[in-house]
Amino acid sequence: MKKGRVYIAGAGPGDEKLISIRAMELIKEAEVVVYDRLAAERFLSYTQKDCEKINAGKQPQNHRLNQSQINKVLIQKAKQGKKVLRLKGGDPFLFGRGGEECEALQQAGIPFEVVPGISSFYSVCAYAGIPVTHRECASSFHVFTGHRVENGELDYPIMAKMEGTLIFLMSMKNLEQISKKLIEQGKEEHTPVCVIQWGTTSKQKSVTATLKEIAQKAKQANIGHPSVVIMGEVVKQKMDWQKNRSLFGKHILLAGTGESVLEAKELLQEEGAEITTYSAIQIVEKPENLIKEIETIKQYTWIFFTSVSSVEIFFHTMKKIKKDIRDLQGVSIFCIGEKTKEAVEKRGIFVDKVPQQYNSKSAAEEMEQFLSPKDKILFPASELAGTMLQEKAKNMGVEMVRVTAYENHIHVEEGIKQCFQKRMFDAVGFFSSSQAKNLFSMVGEDIKHCALFAIGEATAQSIYDMGGKVTATAEIATGKGLSAFLKKSLAKDFDNV
Repeated sequence: MKKGRVYIAGAGPGDEKLISIRAMELIKEAEVVVYDRLAAERFLSYTQKDCEKINAGKQPQNHRLNQSQINKVLIQKAKQGKKVLRLKGGDPFLFGRGGEECEALQQAGIPFEVVPGISSFYSVCAYAGIPVTHRECASSFHVFTGHRVENGELDYPIMAKMEGTLIFLMSMKNLEQISKKLIEQGKEEHTPVCVIQWGTTSKQKSVTATLKEIAQKAKQANIGHPSVVIMGEVVKQKMDWQKNRSLFGKHILLAGTGESVLEAKELLQEEGAEITTYSAIQIVEKPENLIKEIETIKQYTWIFFTSVSSVEIFFHTMKKIKKDIRDLQGVSIFCIGEKTKEAVEKRGIFVDKVPQQYNSKSAAEEMEQFLSPKDKILFPASELAGTMLQEKAKNMGVEMVRVTAYENHIHVEEGIKQCFQKRMFDAVGFFSSSQAKNLFSMVGEDIKHCALFAIGEATAQSIYDMGGKVTATAEIATGKGLSAFLKKSLAKDFDNV
């Protein structure tokens, strides 16, 4: 049996963009991921389909696994020959017990690798606009863990006399006691303090007060775990640079898959939005329905593709029965959507026709320009695809053979349902009618608390049919087109907050 290896990696403070390239590589390659609450569960969506995911918990007063159990899991999985990723929030060697895990692995003879991460102690302060050091007021900083002060881990007499910036992690439970003890030992009670919760994420919020008042102010503002407390004159240097990112503080769910979703995600993240991508669809391929038509493809003059999935499954099926693009000689290709067109052309085939607008209505209107009753069309699609193209072909006297190349099943994920229940999303961008129908079916009324955006008219109609209200529909059915409307609508709302 091959010998396994464990990777102890930091996931950073929360913002997806702040994870290292190496850590992301390991997430995509790992056979087992053991993760913490603060290790941003969103990264699990990048794992392989058969990756085993183990939640180690690590919430205050509520550990799913204690440290000894975590060590045993890492050793056990590695001995099974697995590539194991221990994914931790922030940096694994900064109050993350990464050192303890490495010691256990070393004693067990398990090879391991450590991947540093961006620590919350400085990154969260930076996202709140507070520099940890500043030439005019702080040339040093000191970092402490504040969650076990009753055991005498903090030396208040020395801390009270320290120059520079004091930073406390995991200290909310004991913030009142920490403040009181520091003042008793001579720390100026008017020292400025800022508490930042959920830093670098869309849930980020902060409160600033004096050392004497900070515990009470944080309680009044409902500031809890996880938070970073920064203390010192640097707090007066606070700069609100996030106001230049018009979507900072917004959490957007993009319901879809493929390049369009990635395009929208990139553009929205650039404006500071926190993005969760999720597909409410589980594609179940039906190649058996296509085999007969592909084997007799010469009877057709056109193939209509209306989705990337239909393209992928069609060509997968061709390969399966030993057919290639030479068999498509004399058959013209019609596509709806830029990404659908690209999916065809990356296979070395030029698309003959694309409607001016990427929707079925525009496509149906333009069919009269290039079709005649002599044509015969193969239309591989999902069972949920609309009938507008078929009806148009029938009215023109053109034979169209529709084949169910794949089925859209509902992909249920409890984590997404809980996010809607907790009203964590500000908006949802839908990239197809099927995504809208399935997500509405899964989430129910909770989805109506979000602003809803559609990539095209058919998707918008599906939202209306499900009882939802569409905030805006993209003029151009692309990721860029949809993200533009999301930004326009949510940024205006942001300015009024």
